[in-house]
Amino acid sequence: MMRFNYVVVASLLVLVLVTGCNQEEQADQNVAPTPVAVRKKPKASPGAAGSPAAGSPKAKPNSAAANTEYVKQTLGKLNGYLPAAAKALQANDVGKAKDYVKGFSDNWNQKIIQNSVKSQAPESHQKISAGVTQVNNLMKAAKPNQSQAVGAIQSLSDSVSEYAQTP
Repeated sequence: MMRFNYVVVASLLVLVLVTGCNQEEQADQNVAPTPVAVRKKPKASPGAAGSPAAGSPKAKPNSAAANTEYVKQTLGKLNGYLPAAAKALQANDVGKAKDYVKGFSDNWNQKIIQNSVKSQAPESHQKISAGVTQVNNLMKAAKPNQSQAVGAIQSLSDSVSEYAQTP
């Protein structure tokens, strides 16, 4: 029985060491960054938002500023979809490009993002919305026009970057 326990413990140690070595090798490899879908911002709990202290005039500007900053950071992260879509189109991988464009579009369509951009910078909202519509229309085709689609994607990416970097 004691020999069995030693074998089990030794097997587990070997397994842990082997997976640890594999993870180190994978960390050393150059891996292209992949865009990540951004989760919706969680709503504040009713107890905290409904308390009298939370309704003070000082709390509201900070929360609006925090919301604007959150949306800018989110759009900055979402902007990773667009260069990836352009690279996929240039590599003639239309399916992957459509997936990236859909990922950006789906996240852009969240009301919290659109409403915040619209209230803070209506011109930027209009440019980004028009860009999303143009890119989506170009990507509907089975084989989109590569030069037009890449140009529209880059223009949309520039608009998003411009908004995300405004003070």
